[in-house]
Amino acid sequence: MAMSKKRRARNTPVSELIRNLRSLRILLLHPKDREAEDLLEHLNRIGCHVQTQWPPPKEVPPGIDVVFLALRQVVEDKIEFQWNADEPPAVLIAIVDYENPIIVEKVLQMKAQAVIGLPLRPFGVLANVLLSVTNHKREKRLLAYNDRLRSKLKAKNDIDKAKAILIQAHEISEARAYEFIREQAMNKRTTIESIASSIINASDLLQLNLTKDDVGK
Repeated sequence: MAMSKKRRARNTPVSELIRNLRSLRILLLHPKDREAEDLLEHLNRIGCHVQTQWPPPKEVPPGIDVVFLALRQVVEDKIEFQWNADEPPAVLIAIVDYENPIIVEKVLQMKAQAVIGLPLRPFGVLANVLLSVTNHKREKRLLAYNDRLRSKLKAKNDIDKAKAILIQAHEISEARAYEFIREQAMNKRTTIESIASSIINASDLLQLNLTKDDVGK
C-alpha cells in the first residue's frame, strides 16, 4: 500500500499537476507597476490564489505556497527580507529584469527554485511554477526520508551503546542486555530507544550505579 502511494506520487499525470496549481496560495512581492499587473493577471488566469504586497514583509506569512520576489529592488534598496534557504517556508521564484554578479549571488544565496526574467512571458511563468513546486515537493519528501533514516541510525547506535554499557558493567550477554532494555520499555510503557537513551545518560551522569542482580539472571 505504501509503495503504491509512492508510485502514484512519482507518476502523477501532468494534467493533474496543472489542476493542482489552482489551489496554490501565492504571495507576489513586487512594486506596483505594469510588470506586476501583468504577472498578477496571468496568475489569476491560471486560477491561483494571489495576494500582493510591497514592500515585502520581514518574514513570509503562514499558509503561502509560492513567493514571487522582485529581487533587484530588494537588493538595490537594501530591503530586509528574512528567508530560510535551508528550510524554506515556500517555493521562491525570483523576478529579475537584468543580470549582474550581485543579483546572481543573491539568487544562489537564497536558493531560489526558479528565476523569471522580465519582460514577462506567460509560458515561462506557468512552466517555472509547475517545475519549482514539483521539485520542492520532491525535495521535502527526500529530506523527510533522510530524517527518518538518521533517526533510525541514531536509535540503533543508542541501543548498541546501551547494550555495551550493560555488558561491561554487569558481565551479561548481548542477548540478555537487549532483553533487559526491552523489558524496561514494556514495564514503563515507552520505547526501547527511550530506555537506551536513559541508560546512556545514567552512565554518563551517575556511572550507571546498578547492581548485577538488577539485570543478571
